[in-house]
Amino acid sequence: MGASSREQAGALDSVRDRRWTVVKYAAASRVAAMVLGVASNAIIDDYDASTSLILPDASSALEGALRALAHVFVRWDAFYFLHIADTGYVHEQEHAFFPLLPLLMRLVAGTVLAPLAGRVDRRVVLALAGLLVSNVSFVLAAATLYALGCATLRNERLAYVAALLFVAAPASAFMSAVYTESLFAWLVFSALLLAARRRYVCAALCLCVSGLCRSNGVLYAGFFVWDLVVCSDAWRGRRYGALAVQAVRAALLVAVSALGFAAFQAYGHRMFCQQRQAAGAAAVRRPYCDATLSTIYGFVQAEYWDVGFLKYYTARQLPNFALAAPMVALSLAGLFAYVAHDPLRVATLGWRQRRAAVGAGADSGARVPLEAAFFGREVLPHVYLWALLLGVATTTMHVQVVTRFFSSVPVVFWFAAHAATSGGWQQRAAVVGYFATFGLAGVVLFSNFFPPA
Repeated sequence: MGASSREQAGALDSVRDRRWTVVKYAAASRVAAMVLGVASNAIIDDYDASTSLILPDASSALEGALRALAHVFVRWDAFYFLHIADTGYVHEQEHAFFPLLPLLMRLVAGTVLAPLAGRVDRRVVLALAGLLVSNVSFVLAAATLYALGCATLRNERLAYVAALLFVAAPASAFMSAVYTESLFAWLVFSALLLAARRRYVCAALCLCVSGLCRSNGVLYAGFFVWDLVVCSDAWRGRRYGALAVQAVRAALLVAVSALGFAAFQAYGHRMFCQQRQAAGAAAVRRPYCDATLSTIYGFVQAEYWDVGFLKYYTARQLPNFALAAPMVALSLAGLFAYVAHDPLRVATLGWRQRRAAVGAGADSGARVPLEAAFFGREVLPHVYLWALLLGVATTTMHVQVVTRFFSSVPVVFWFAAHAATSGGWQQRAAVVGYFATFGLAGVVLFSNFFPPA
């Protein structure tokens, strides 16, 4: 075996070892989050006792122990997911919550947790199923983020640090609870990894499924347009016929990616527009029943949660802006750093650049230096998406959710890893301190039904 072959084999062994280390740390972090949640809930009284309304009192020691665990992580939005898993969609406002997690909760409750049927209340079993789905998804997401970082950054160490920071994510509580954060992150990271490996059909199918999990899954379909159209070699030779073929291919992949979201909107339209009208139900006809571009999801967000452009900009929401400030500041710092590194590249969609290409020799799989890995051209589309999502989160959404909203945005963790490895000890302490402090405090607050939601 030649020296080059031995080096490649050693590199593969290192990647496998570190991937396994990420998996172990991710699993340990979920156990730690659950232990901390249960312990803090035993010490601190719940801010809101509503969980007792949906999870019945225990009738046996087994049910009591399982209920104690489920009770801690059935908070806020988890109520809706549990109700949907138990009874299906009943109320209009429930269409703010997508069906993939409830469906998986039913599946796991009826298979893996089937031995508990008849011995433990169905809602407790469903809640435990939700916890199982979320925590397994988190471990898978951490491992996939590491692989995605290796493929995109071409620096295994930065990918490794980013995956470890994901393990200690500021939104740690939501990643373990009956929420969609972990499941969606795994699906999106998988889709991006498949796209990086040019397996576009599989990536589109992943995004299609993610559209049954969260509304923003379809936005990641922009990577198909980026790869197949923006970065097409056909531009150089002015081969417009080939470019048109690539554009059609990208459009088909985007359409497939949007099918999950579209199917859920069609289901809501059928349920609240067609079926109720056919039954003669006396209800006000909603805008989404008639407007072509209106969706039940958009209506519900505006009607029941008052989501809309700048609607959150009131004095009473200042504490929530303060909670969001660290993640917003981290994002602005990351965007500024990338743009400042090469403004010309960002302004021209990467077609021109002021500096020599970072990671020249990418086709041969050359490793990029640690301090330069974040600034690679392959990170550029992630930066554009990051800027878009930050704009939406800070102007339209309930701003405090930005911390968990960005748990599925890989470039957030890549920049945090870059800041932690390329700066001084103060910068490293700031990044690690923010992740650890918000992660631990979030588990304590969430488990006792304190804001933020």
